[in-house]
Amino acid sequence: MKQKEPLSPRNLWKKHKSNIIFVAFVLLMFLFPKNPVRIFLTDLAGKARTAVESFELDKEDRKQLSSQDLQWQLLDMNGQRFTLEKLGGQPVLINVWATWCPPCVAELPSLQKLYRDYGDKVHFVFLAEDDPGKVRAFLKKRNLNIPVYFSATQKPFLLQSGSIPTTFVLDKNKTLRIKKTGAMDWNANKIRKLLDKYISE
Repeated sequence: MKQKEPLSPRNLWKKHKSNIIFVAFVLLMFLFPKNPVRIFLTDLAGKARTAVESFELDKEDRKQLSSQDLQWQLLDMNGQRFTLEKLGGQPVLINVWATWCPPCVAELPSLQKLYRDYGDKVHFVFLAEDDPGKVRAFLKKRNLNIPVYFSATQKPFLLQSGSIPTTFVLDKNKTLRIKKTGAMDWNANKIRKLLDKYISE
């Protein structure tokens, strides 16, 4: 019959090393709230939560378009020119997309719903980086009723992005408040609340 090992600190450590480390870690976290590990984890969790909950740029990253930026020329589907300056005192949502871009196509139905409900309070600019003929056929096939434009001059620096889809939201003062690259559900309540805020400001 195998003899039982005597109970000693060394034997306890060998058998329950992982449990002891875990308990020590938990005690460290609660007994010393200002320890570096807890500060790091709390900061990391806070940043992750902020990234999920808020699409707004931090205050220091919000830049207002210059008077020169507002002269950026766009062409509508009928070939008529206009500039951002002519959009007046409403917020502006600019979605850069193309018919050949699957993520762009995936998010368009949610943007269509948002445009349906906010089209009279927010200017929507669906900026197509595509051939006008292909865009026209695409909109007809998908039964989409959105205001599509093409860039006639170089986009302002603040509205440039290396990939699509990218969506920008400007407030009434034409200050950039949201810049989001990649597809998402733009008809979500959190987006509607942000638009409501920009409209009422």
